[in-house]
Amino acid sequence: MEALTSDGNGRVETARPPISLIVSLWLATALALLGLADGAAAQDGPTNTADVVSEASTDAASEPAAIAHIRRDTPNRVGPVLDPVAAVVFDLRSIGVRTQQDGWVQRAAFSPDGRWFVVASDDGTARVFAAHPDPGAGPMDRAVHVLGGHGDSVSSAAFSPDGTRIVTASWDGTARLWDAATGAELGVLNGHGDAVISATFSPDGTRVATASADGTARLWDTETGTALGVLEGHGNGVETAAFSPDGTLVVTAAQDQTARLWDADTLTEITVLRGHDGPVWSAAFSPDGARIVTGSADGTARIWDAASGAEVMALHGHDADVTTAAFSPDGRLIVTASADGMVGIWDPAIGVAFDLLHGHQDMVLSAAFSPDGRLVISASADGTTRLWSAVMVAEPPVLLGHGDHVWSGSFSPDGRRIVTASADGTARIWDTVTGAEQRV
Repeated sequence: MEALTSDGNGRVETARPPISLIVSLWLATALALLGLADGAAAQDGPTNTADVVSEASTDAASEPAAIAHIRRDTPNRVGPVLDPVAAVVFDLRSIGVRTQQDGWVQRAAFSPDGRWFVVASDDGTARVFAAHPDPGAGPMDRAVHVLGGHGDSVSSAAFSPDGTRIVTASWDGTARLWDAATGAELGVLNGHGDAVISATFSPDGTRVATASADGTARLWDTETGTALGVLEGHGNGVETAAFSPDGTLVVTAAQDQTARLWDADTLTEITVLRGHDGPVWSAAFSPDGARIVTGSADGTARIWDAASGAEVMALHGHDADVTTAAFSPDGRLIVTASADGMVGIWDPAIGVAFDLLHGHQDMVLSAAFSPDGRLVISASADGTTRLWSAVMVAEPPVLLGHGDHVWSGSFSPDGRRIVTASADGTARIWDTVTGAEQRV
């Protein structure tokens, strides 16, 4: 779950927040701004790292060749303290804008082999593009396949684990299965009574889990497209549904302030994860399936024991909604994204933050680890994507180029590229190794 729009007219997708999160966060922001206007005096010059980064980022945008060196102050926090480091903010030239669609690009994801990526758009389509187009293939923004058929915004799109199929979720209340090679529609997953916020494949690709604003999650057979059952129990919209690594469990997160754990075979509820004081926007398993991390509007992320459902610990440090929380590939770290504009790197063994990373000028809508766990990508309503080192947490390169909110970013399987999705109607691919402009 990720994200929001500044004008209050936004929609959401699986990696971005729902309308309710958009409204609630922006109301909170508006109230905060009113409070500042009433009682706070304006200050001269930048007073914190975020202000310094903002000025340097503006300079870098106006003079792409220039490299701006910035000192980052280490924030006060519990846990290991890193020495201030010299940061480099520069314009990572996009390899190429692959798509310009009629609506927002809400979600972008690579295929398992990294040869293709799919984007979900507010215009009611998903489109498949070649990540490495042939030299004579024609315009780089030409889609290989246009997956048309939904009657409303496409909120998410994802490849199956073997890369042969794609599942899309839409505000029209359906999810759809597609042949990744031909773009042909394979089936319509029809049964929800409201918008489908997210859809994801099971690890073996035989099932799909959908989460809906109708307050339910559903499981589907990917061969036949038939419904396997309904996961009922939440008292409000379900934001996400995720399989455990072995496919035996499903965790759901909902606006009723709970997450719930389900048996993926019998579809029975195992336990309710209670403890949050606000809507739960995200839920994800650890790589070994032993733990679950949730992110909530109450400003915390919480870790749970997947076997018992007991709360292990709460991660405190953010000052606003935690929009995303996820484990690193080895399970030794957790990353959080927050509407307070910060990215958190946490030790889940002791529940302290190694760092709360400043730099974004607006809400952070999503964050994810690279496949090797050494990098973190964050996407923000400030229109930028940033790369952070999860090993030596330093000020990140800023991926400049999008003209509006960046909903999400995801790594290619080899970790060498990033694809980002933005409200400016584009998806872009970026190089994570050299930062140099590349041409394809």
